[in-house]
Amino acid sequence: MRRAVAVIAVAAATVIVVAVAADDGAPGPAPAAAPLPAAVAAGHAWELATAAGPIHVWAPAGYHPDGAAVVLYVHGYDTDVDAAWRDHRLPEQFALAAVNAVFIAAEAPAGSRQAVRWPALEDLLAEVFAAIDLPRPTGALIAIGHSGAYRTLLAWTAAPALDWIISLDATYGEVDAWRGWMAASAAHHLIFVGDDTVRWTEELARGLAEDLGAGAVVTVDDLAELDDELGPARADARAIYLRTGVGHMPLVTAGRAIPRLLRLAPVEVLADAPWRAPLGLPPLALDAGAAP
Repeated sequence: MRRAVAVIAVAAATVIVVAVAADDGAPGPAPAAAPLPAAVAAGHAWELATAAGPIHVWAPAGYHPDGAAVVLYVHGYDTDVDAAWRDHRLPEQFALAAVNAVFIAAEAPAGSRQAVRWPALEDLLAEVFAAIDLPRPTGALIAIGHSGAYRTLLAWTAAPALDWIISLDATYGEVDAWRGWMAASAAHHLIFVGDDTVRWTEELARGLAEDLGAGAVVTVDDLAELDDELGPARADARAIYLRTGVGHMPLVTAGRAIPRLLRLAPVEVLADAPWRAPLGLPPLALDAGAAP
């Protein structure tokens, strides 16, 4: 006689029932793929080899170019783009953001003595869209960078098409340069996070309030309360300043800050993407045979 054991797991108000056949060896139904890995696997991915180093590109399954954004991610020091892509699980974070965009991560300096690899933003975009089989999007151009990425981000402020920059704990005394970029165009928007760099981000927030008017700068103290604290001020904000004690590296490894901050930019959230999933990356699975 065939016997079956029902194993019930409850997580995030979801009940999953897995039937396991015991006597006759007949397989039970395959479990459904977890939403985040499934979303990453369903997307479109490319790895490009260039004279300036590797470039990783990813787009969600529901991507469509009309109104889509280009998101350029720049890693910080003490890593390279391959390691950041893998170890910081950037495709998973982009999938969790659930926005209609082409995500590009290119090589950047790994230390203060290395040169910026892509000083001209348009050169990077031309390289990517000549090599992949997706049309270039027509929406916002957004650059997001962590820590030592500030050198690349500041070089890109010369690009006329770049109107959105997200600086993840990447303000190291260049306050006047950021104020100048924001003053140069009413279309320019800056989202900046202060953790290790709070000494300079506080100065930048005060300076932007002087330059743009207090109502144009919104300060938020907790990532988890971002929506509630922004409220109606978000529509008029030119700059959003997030003070946080999350930690310098968890900002780019925990999967909470990058997806949430990307959703503040003017980008469509894809209905079929895992945007309802709680923010934060799940624990990495242990290798087979590894000690727990």
